[in-house]
Formats: sequence, structure tokens, C-alpha cells
Amino acid sequence: MRTAVIFVAAVLACAAATAVCLLAPGYYAYLFGMLATTALAGIGLNVLLGLAGEVSLGQGGFVALGAYGLGILTTKVGLNFWEALPLAVLLVAAISAVLSIPALRVTGPYLAMVTIAFGFIVESVSIEWRDLTGGSSGLVGIPAPFGTGGTALLACGLCLVALVLFYYLARSPIGLAMQAFASAPAAARGVGISPVPVRTAAFVLAAAAAGLAGGLQAALTGFIAPSSFPFSQSILFLLVVVVGGAGRTLGPLIGSAVVVFLPEVLSGLAEYRLLVFGAGLLIVLWAAPGGIAGALARLVALKKSPAESKLDLDVALSHITGALGSLTAEGVRVAFGGVVAVAGVDMIASPGRITSVIGPNGAGKTTLLNLMSGFQRPDAGAVRVGKQDITGFAAHDVTRSGLARTFQTAQPFANLSVLDNVRLGLLRGTWRGDAPADLARALLALVGFTGPDTRLAATLPHVDRRLVEIARALATAPAVLLLDEPAAGLSESDTAKLGGLLQRLARAGLAVVLVEHDMSLVMSISDEIVVLDAGRRIAAGSPATVRNDPAVKAAYLGTTMSAGSAVTRAAGAPLLEVEGLSAGYGALAVLDNVSLTVGRGEVIALFGPNGAGKSTLMKALSGLIRPVSGSIKLADRELASLSAPLVARSGLILVPEGRQVFPQLTVAENLRLGATRRNDFSESEIEGMLERFPRLRPRLHTAAGLLSGGEQQMLAVARGLLARPEVLLLDEPSLGLAPAVVAELFEQFTRLRDEGMTLLIVDQMADYALAIADRGYVLGGGRLVAQGSPAELRGALLDDAYLGSAS
Repeated sequence: MRTAVIFVAAVLACAAATAVCLLAPGYYAYLFGMLATTALAGIGLNVLLGLAGEVSLGQGGFVALGAYGLGILTTKVGLNFWEALPLAVLLVAAISAVLSIPALRVTGPYLAMVTIAFGFIVESVSIEWRDLTGGSSGLVGIPAPFGTGGTALLACGLCLVALVLFYYLARSPIGLAMQAFASAPAAARGVGISPVPVRTAAFVLAAAAAGLAGGLQAALTGFIAPSSFPFSQSILFLLVVVVGGAGRTLGPLIGSAVVVFLPEVLSGLAEYRLLVFGAGLLIVLWAAPGGIAGALARLVALKKSPAESKLDLDVALSHITGALGSLTAEGVRVAFGGVVAVAGVDMIASPGRITSVIGPNGAGKTTLLNLMSGFQRPDAGAVRVGKQDITGFAAHDVTRSGLARTFQTAQPFANLSVLDNVRLGLLRGTWRGDAPADLARALLALVGFTGPDTRLAATLPHVDRRLVEIARALATAPAVLLLDEPAAGLSESDTAKLGGLLQRLARAGLAVVLVEHDMSLVMSISDEIVVLDAGRRIAAGSPATVRNDPAVKAAYLGTTMSAGSAVTRAAGAPLLEVEGLSAGYGALAVLDNVSLTVGRGEVIALFGPNGAGKSTLMKALSGLIRPVSGSIKLADRELASLSAPLVARSGLILVPEGRQVFPQLTVAENLRLGATRRNDFSESEIEGMLERFPRLRPRLHTAAGLLSGGEQQMLAVARGLLARPEVLLLDEPSLGLAPAVVAELFEQFTRLRDEGMTLLIVDQMADYALAIADRGYVLGGGRLVAQGSPAELRGALLDDAYLGSAS
């Protein structure tokens, strides 16, 4: 039914265009011709912007090249229109292919600037090369194949052909690859798609369509000059795509109708015409941010019944177990500047087994996965899949060699359907080949996805995004499957299902490598566990062996610190009260009904394994993320609905994970910014901070970005203290610091405790935090699982929280 309606509408539109071009006065035919040429340039830009996600402001330059190409070939060389037009288009395509070499080394605003420069170069050449282009006077007498009406009709016909070609391009393997790169570039490489040919194809196709539009425009007007192609024309083409609907087949046509016909309709308004026209465009962009075509598509969208898979799950399993092999890493090392992130790590992941990689924050787990999967190049060492050495391979070549991966944050191709996500995995980066929909559906069924496969991935809940990402990885038929925190944000039941799936995949013969913070999952399904700390492998073995390894406990909980300073004190009146707090990031729910109380003058330690929600809780308390539900009260004042600046002014001050000093400002300037919320700041207070942190004194006028990690952490704490907080939130202050610096920091935290400062501290060095804490809370899976005094939390309880239960 829907196809029939579209067909009838297309026939009627073609009949109307034919009637206007052949029967109406010449000016109306000319307008239709300009509509068609503008739409052609917009269709080309829609390939680059709507599919590939890249912005070009040089489309007017390519239109000018096409126009001058036709004009020169007909008036100077003596070719007729039919000979000159294809040559002009080929010339534009060739120039764009050459331009793509430097242009596509950059992206986003930098690509836009490169194309702007190209447009100005074309304009300058057209003015200065007078013998060829006619200079400012331009070229006249450019022949047309027909009269005005016939040429306009030809342009309309070619515009229709271009729309049909765009429709099929968007659904072809290369069109899907373009959309994948626009949505998630890393994930696109992770399914075997090479970025260079995909982006080059989009750039060249956009330029070729613009060249065709320019040639037709030259024939339609019979005259061209540099003034015919101002820079504003490139802005106009961008507006055509955005107003019409980027990525929509009919978007450029609708946008062209708006920018070509609307000014004519408003011509009676004289000098107010452009004002009303601009206001109308702003209203359209505000009311329909996805463009007019996008808004219309949502209005007429029809629900499709999900198709049933014709393949059973055994066939899906046979697809993913076609080429089995182990993953071997030998002496893999990488350093970033002077920081060694992975230091000579060895590991083997055998077929049919689940090998987990665990370690505290900053241990190098994700970096190791990036090195093995081609997203980073190792400085030393070797990586092999089976017998093939893949060391230094690009990510898309690693995928084609039999290694697939998922990502720490789920990265489905949000602008594609669930089915097309998996089909892209089946293609493994090829532009030709078969991607059977039934096989894709069988793979979705295998991982437990039960929703409609026609649904856009952007609209999926978090658990389904994870499942689609795993199905897409399996579609590449890997020998090795790497999973980076796949259970993050999943409920207990979904995590249990995930564990069952991974065990099934391992039994089918895959080598499964799992990086995960859910220790219960890791301990229950792993055949072998490799433990990293500070980039080094410190232990390996069975779950029971690893759990009882003293080096592993020290890495997660820290070395023992004397608890002598933690004298039991009476709790002050409640100062910070958190009740029923739930929060997360978009579709990813992290905190679930968390409640805690911090008394005035208390030091509260917050514990839990990586991914438990500790930093998310700190961000929710400080207003950096808005809670989904629950209450946050500071001295009986509700803060849950306040923005971060207002929360800080209320006295809840966060020293964030990763320090986050202002690197271009000096130490002194960073410290002064800490007192922004106060009106009574005195420069003498900086001296107090220098006395507290003497390492900062000789660096007072040094840019903060040049400090060591320990000095930056001290600066971040001092900056927070100068705000005179009611409660100071410390998020992982020891992360990445040397033991001596950690000890120095905690000495200052002990001093703050003795001075009566109220502290809420999250730190992976549990023994240090327990030594100064009055009480502690333990988070697990976004929920509070335990609370008590330091004595009650020490030992088996924290071991279970960080390393999973021994049972």
C-alpha cells in the first residue's frame, strides 16, 4: 500500500513537472530547472552529510567546476552538449578524488574549512585565468541541448534518476558503511570497514552530483561568471539538505523547493522578503530538527511486523565457528609519553575457553584490548590469531583476520535498523557479497534479542544495545571474541543470561576474552583469569587461585595502613542525606535506589568494584548528571534538581576523578578559581594551601598541565578546599599515583578529618580509606550491598565485593 502511494505520487509529480516545463511560460520552466539543479547538488551533499556525516562547504566550488567544464568544452574546444557534460562530470570527480587525499585526513569543522578554501581557490582561478574562463566577464553563448523548457525537463529527469540512485545507495553495502562510520567510527572499523574508501566514495559522489548540477545550470542559463557561484551558494546547498532532511531520500528535493519557490511566493513583500524567508527557515529548523522529510516520515510511518527467521540456532552457531583459533599476546607493550600503559603482557586465550582480564582502575585492561584488536599499535611485542601474526594491523584488517570485539560503551550504529547492524557484520567491510537477512535474524535470536529487527538501534534500551553489538560482532565469524565490560548497566537477570550466552559461545569453540568489573560474573564463568595492575600482569590462573592471591588483593584493596588514626567518634547531626537515588546515562541505568547519610564532621568511605556506580554517585551528588529519581539534601536543602554550579555554591564540592585541573592556567590561577563561590576570598588563603601541600610552592606560577600527576591531585584538592565546602567529595584521589604520593595525600586527609572537615571519599585503595573513615558503604551493581564501621567492613566482606564470592 505504501509503495503504491509513493509510486502514484511520483507519477503525478513527474506529470506536473513535464507540463510546467513544456507548456508554461519560460520563466516557470526556468524555475523548475533551477529547482532540479539545486536538488542535484543537494543530493550529492546528502551523500556526504546525510550518509557519511561529513560537512562540506565547498559544494558551490564543485558546481562552478562543472559549469566551467561544460562552458569551456563547448565554447573553447567545440564539443557539443552531450559530449561535454559527461566529460565535465568526470573532470570534477577526478579533481575531487585528488582533493580527498588531504581533505579526508581531517573531519568535522576542519573538513569544512578545507572545502571552504577549495571554493575560494576555484573562484580565484575563474577570475584570473582570463584566456580560459573569460575572467570576471565569464563565458557567454553556452549551448543548450533544447530550449529552456526542454533543458529544464532534462534537469528534472536527471534529478529523478539521482533520487532513485540515492535511495538504493543508502541501502547498499557501501551506503550502510557510510552510515555506520557517521554513527560509530570505531565500531565500523570493528566490523571490518576501512574508512578511506568509504569516505572517499562519499566525497567523490557528492562532487560528481554537484558537477552535473553545474553543467546543467550553465546550459540552462547560457552564461556563467564568477559572480554566478558565490560562497553563499555553498551555504544554500547545506541549508537545502538540513531543511529538507539529511539522510532522507526526498530531503534535498523538499529543501530545494523551499529555497527556490518560497522567495518567489514572498516576492510581494519587497524588502521584507528575505526577513520573512529567514524567519520561516528558523521556524522549520526549530519545529523539525530532522528536516521536513523526517517530520513527514514520522507522521506516515507504518509499523512493520517482524519477519521470522528461517534458520535455526544451530545454523547461526555453525556460522560463528567456521574458523577457530587461539589469541596469543607476547610481550605486548605500549607507552603514552612517559607513562607505560601496558608493560610486556603475555596471555593466551584458547578456543573453547573464557579468559577474563581483570584489574583495578587504570590497570591497562582496555588498552590491552585496543592493542590486540588493532585500535592502537604496540611499541613492542606480538599478537597472533591462530598462526597469523596481526601485530600492527589496522582494526578493520584485524577483524577480517578473525578477531571481533565489543566496546566499553555499547556502540550500535544508531541510525541503522537492528537488522542492518548485523548485516554489516556479515559483510565484514566488503562492498559486494551476500548478507542474508535470515542469518542475521538467527544471530539476533542466538544472543537473545527478541524485539523487532526493523527498529532503529538508537531507540533500543541499554540491554538490547548490548545484545545487538554482540550479534554484530558474531556476524563477522570470528575465531576470537573480545568483550569490553558487556555486563555494565545490566540487571542481575540480564547478566545471568549474558553469562549463559558466553558459556555457550565458548562451548561452540570460540576463544572468548572478557574484560569485566562484575566479579560475580567473572568468577562464575571464567576458565582462566589474567590480572593486570599498572599495566603489568601480576597473576593468572583459575578463579579460585586468583581470588586468593595476595598480590591481587593488594592491587584491589591497597596495602595495609595503620588504622590508629581512625579513632571512633560520635557522628554529628546529619548534613548530607541521600534517599532513594537512581541515576544513569541515557538508556544506561547505573544507580538504583541508593540511600546514605553523612553526619557533620564525619569521614565516609564508599567502596565497590569498578562499574559499581561510585563515580556516578559522585556526579549525581555534585549535579553533573541529573538523577532519575530520589532526594539529595544538604543541611535540609534539596539539591537533586539543581545544576552543578548551583550545587557547588550550596557547598557540595567535588574533586573529580582524573584531577581535571585547568592545564593552561597557572597553579595560582587554578587555586583562585576554587574560591569562585565565595565573596570573602583572601590571597593569604593561598599561602595556607601551600603550607598544606608544600610541593606546590615552587610551582605556583607554572602551568598546571606541566605538573606531575601527584602535584595535579594536590592542586585539585587545594582548589576544592578553597571553596570552603560543607562536604568535600573526593573521587579516586589515589588513582595512578605512586605509593609515596598516596601516603602523603592521605596524611592530609587525616589532618582534614581531625580539623572537622566532612568528607565523602571514593578510593580503590580501600585500606587507606578505611584507616581514616568513621563509617563506610559498599556499592555493588548500582545498589548498596553493605554498610558499617571500618572494622565491620574489613576482610571477607570487601574481598567479596571486589573479587566476587568464594562460593
